[in-house]
Amino acid sequence: MTDHPTSDTIYESVESVRSPLILSMLDYWRSKVAGGRLPRPADIDPTEIPKLIASMVICDLEEQPFRVRYRLAGTRQVHILGNELTGRYVDELNWEEGPFVHSIFARARDTKAPVFGFYHWGFRENTPGASEFGLFPLSEDGQTVTRVIGIDEFFPRPGSPAFGGRSRL
Repeated sequence: MTDHPTSDTIYESVESVRSPLILSMLDYWRSKVAGGRLPRPADIDPTEIPKLIASMVICDLEEQPFRVRYRLAGTRQVHILGNELTGRYVDELNWEEGPFVHSIFARARDTKAPVFGFYHWGFRENTPGASEFGLFPLSEDGQTVTRVIGIDEFFPRPGSPAFGGRSRL
């Protein structure tokens, strides 16, 4: 991917998404939408999307106050971030990009629709990188968003620990 956005952004539409991973997750999520109702968490079958699992997170959305808790993080997510996320809250991680991450989950909750965009990060050992992302809302009752699947296409800087210290060039 070239010509990354220079600042954190939420895309206006899915047409801006370049990542095949995110577009595959969108197709899968859409296949689970029934009668205008959001997919339930139980509708998601990991055996149907094995190539996406490593880049996914599943998050619970809690209200009053609004918080995002990582229920599950794929191996690629854990590798890029440099630590386990499962059971942790976005607001406890002290990421510089934390407020943006929190806001995109709120948008998925409020719009009841997928959210796509791009953000810059310094997760693993504060090494700069970026991600194109997609968030996909889930609901037990078909309307109230209580969980979100997120998927990232990561762009760590070559030579960073996220690349195992080696350049991909």
